[in-house]
Amino acid sequence: MFTATPPIPQFIRLRRWWVVLLLSWAAVVGVAMYRHMDHIREQSILVAQEGARNMFRMVLLTRNWNASHGGVYVPITPRTPPNPYLEDPQRDVTTTNGLALTKINPAYMTRLIAEMAEMNTGAVFRLTSLHPIRPENAPDAWERHTLELFEKGGKENLSVENGTQGQLLRYMAPLIVTASCLECHAKQGYRVGNVRGGISVSQRYAPIEQATARGIAEVRLSYGGVFLLVAGLGWLVLEMLRRRWFELIDKAGKLGLAQQQLLQAEKMAAVGQLAAGVAHEINNPLSFVTSNLSVLKTYGDSLLAQLDANPAIPANDADRAQLANIRQDLPELLQESQDGLLRIRTIVAQLKDFSQVDKTQWQPTDLQAGIESTVGMAQHAFQGKQIELVREFGTLPLVPCMAGRINQVVLALLLNAAQAITRQGCITIRTGCDDTQAWIEVADNGCGMRPEVMRRMFDPFFTTRPVGKGTGLGLSVAHDVVVAHGGHMDVTSTPGQGTTVRVWLPLQATSGITGQTS
Repeated sequence: MFTATPPIPQFIRLRRWWVVLLLSWAAVVGVAMYRHMDHIREQSILVAQEGARNMFRMVLLTRNWNASHGGVYVPITPRTPPNPYLEDPQRDVTTTNGLALTKINPAYMTRLIAEMAEMNTGAVFRLTSLHPIRPENAPDAWERHTLELFEKGGKENLSVENGTQGQLLRYMAPLIVTASCLECHAKQGYRVGNVRGGISVSQRYAPIEQATARGIAEVRLSYGGVFLLVAGLGWLVLEMLRRRWFELIDKAGKLGLAQQQLLQAEKMAAVGQLAAGVAHEINNPLSFVTSNLSVLKTYGDSLLAQLDANPAIPANDADRAQLANIRQDLPELLQESQDGLLRIRTIVAQLKDFSQVDKTQWQPTDLQAGIESTVGMAQHAFQGKQIELVREFGTLPLVPCMAGRINQVVLALLLNAAQAITRQGCITIRTGCDDTQAWIEVADNGCGMRPEVMRRMFDPFFTTRPVGKGTGLGLSVAHDVVVAHGGHMDVTSTPGQGTTVRVWLPLQATSGITGQTS
């Protein structure tokens, strides 16, 4: 038994639901891209921080080297004048050949290296302390805050600060007092392990920001490409799935329709076989009843003739009156019985002709004889209505077809025509042919059809009748039968004026099912 095809899920049927999946994918890509960009920013800061650390370590190594050698002497020049803050009786010396030298202590060396680095790389680092010997080494606000953190145990500080020439990445690490430092700073009360001050490194943040922006742009481009690629492929896969689903539903519907039509055809064949069987069974008693009734009429006529020859019978007036009634009623009763038997014989013949049990293959057929037998089968649809049936038959040759199937087509058209007439109307059956085709036309003056109904009249299961009053398969099966015979159907209809359906059948068998049984 055919069951209704399952509905297509809305997520597949309606594309607007795909936007939910698209937005979800966009959210995943967006979150991943944001985290990646944030990671790039962090990495850029870490790289810059590591660069500042390396610079600090380099300066710290040079300071330690200088301190371990008790300072170094260099010629006195405008760029290396004597350090006025260095209290050392041997600060300035003169070589044997008269070259004037001055001692460069770690702090002085740090300042000289900072000046050279600023000219060559743009990076600025300076020595600073909360208790500077040289006033120029006094800390600014950021350095002071950082030095106070070092006093509390801080190890280093890194931040982006606003400067006079734009943003700066600033880094600072502490200078821890060593034994070599006490030579200059012991009088300030420092001990080994104390925080003497710090070296701050400042570099322009713009190059770091530009490098970060380039990395972020590449990330956006990559994630955008991945988003579009996956979204496009996903949409394509969903579209293919949607179309495939529709194809499967369509095939399932066609399979169900074929099953229903097969069941309908089997029912019609069963009805035909039943009708043929009933006709055969009725023919036997009908024959001997007809024969017996004929003999009874002969006996009756003979008996009445003998009574007429013997006036003494009956003997009294009552019997003579009864005999007169019998004489009058008996011929009428016998004639009515014979007429009834004749009608039964005609109906049986129509049943047999309609079922066409002896014509289950394609063969030349008298269409008009089949129409006449089908009309008898459709008489029940005319009950309760005043329907005039008009026949306008042309001259038709024998048409190759499966007679039983064509009779079913005519019956479906007659039943639909009768249903279109409410109380009183006319149904006209016409036949005709041209050089290549024969046609059967059924026209009624009933309610007619609207264009939208006429477009669907051959659709399976479509019916305008109330629920439970029709299957919607009659005209669909009829249409399929005509198409299987290589023919076609023309329909004209006007609401309120009636409908005309013409069936065209080729005069030469062109169907692919020629020779098949029903």
